[in-house]
Amino acid sequence: MNIYTDSPNGVLPAQWIRQAIEKGWIEVEEPLRSGQIQPNSLDLRLGAVGYRVQCSFLPGEEGMAQKLARFGWYHFCLPEEGVVLEKNQVYIFPLVERLALPPRVRGRANPKSTTGRLDVFCRLVTEHGVAFDETPEGYRGPLYLEVVPRSFAIRVRAGDALAQIRFQTGDPRLSVEETRALLDELPIILSSELLPLRSRDLAISNGILLSIYLPRYSGQGRQATIGYQARKNTPPIDLRAIGQARKRHYWDRLYADGKPIILEPDEFYIFRSRELVCLPPTICAEMVAFDAGSGELRTHYAGFFDSGFGYAPDLPATDTAAAVVLEVRSRDVPFLIEDGQPLFRIHLLRCTEAPEFLYGSQAGSSYQSQRDVRLSKQFTGAQEDEDDDTPQQRLNLLS
Repeated sequence: MNIYTDSPNGVLPAQWIRQAIEKGWIEVEEPLRSGQIQPNSLDLRLGAVGYRVQCSFLPGEEGMAQKLARFGWYHFCLPEEGVVLEKNQVYIFPLVERLALPPRVRGRANPKSTTGRLDVFCRLVTEHGVAFDETPEGYRGPLYLEVVPRSFAIRVRAGDALAQIRFQTGDPRLSVEETRALLDELPIILSSELLPLRSRDLAISNGILLSIYLPRYSGQGRQATIGYQARKNTPPIDLRAIGQARKRHYWDRLYADGKPIILEPDEFYIFRSRELVCLPPTICAEMVAFDAGSGELRTHYAGFFDSGFGYAPDLPATDTAAAVVLEVRSRDVPFLIEDGQPLFRIHLLRCTEAPEFLYGSQAGSSYQSQRDVRLSKQFTGAQEDEDDDTPQQRLNLLS
């Protein structure tokens, strides 16, 4: 038996999602948008109404309607020009999609990559949910999204997708033994020198332990950018204004000079992994959001990787493998990080079958084969933006 594809436990592929929509297991109030179905996941869209609420909550037995009646301050419509969501305020949005899942099928949600890189905290909620980001087996009912912008205010519109959901049966995670066997068979994890890392090279327990990349090298007469720290008191970011925001208006750069970095409490940072990832068609992956053993910090918001991330069928892994972008927020105390420091874990997940297309094969896959520290797609990559930075903007480097 092929342990990766012939198991009743696994993440369901794009073709299952299309069939589920046809059968009414996934109900949509409006036609699907281009690119809404990903290889192993479905983008979830905001409905036309939102609620500003007093606090985060789970509906539980009381249900969402009664919870909103108790803790909702006001509701608002999302017009064509959009609505600005303020920083550190809690909002609830009914979603366009709702579910009527068959038995044994459950859902698990996470923010989209762009959402995480903008430091927008969002979690899926079901009608009587007692856990965030989970829909129970056979769930029938509406879906809601809790949205909390952290570093930046954002402008949203009806139909915007901030989160995605994947559907699965049983436990799709590969065991330690299966993970070791797969790493020894295929180039799933590569070193920064583009050498395949086998099971003997990696710490494997409750996932694969990977590290942060803070290189010493500065090339071509200027110091390389190794990370970003979010600025305060910035204008709102329009989620649909792709490539329009100037990096220097929202981020301070962190530069390579061989020194460690101190993360300040409750500040938001973008870094990348030292290792590169290459996921074949029958494997997807999930990051562990918080690992107390690695430090009191959250290392990501959007931690799901569709099949085909960093992979192309006709190219070697050395050409396609991609870095993992880390969305880091330290808690409580300043925390020092250094190049190669183990910082986060990923779980490899089996698919019930290979999806009909892979991540990166469709237009709109903004982060395929990324090897730099890449911000969300709302920010320009123009060279003049690079040259606007000055040494005074280098923060948090130890002398």
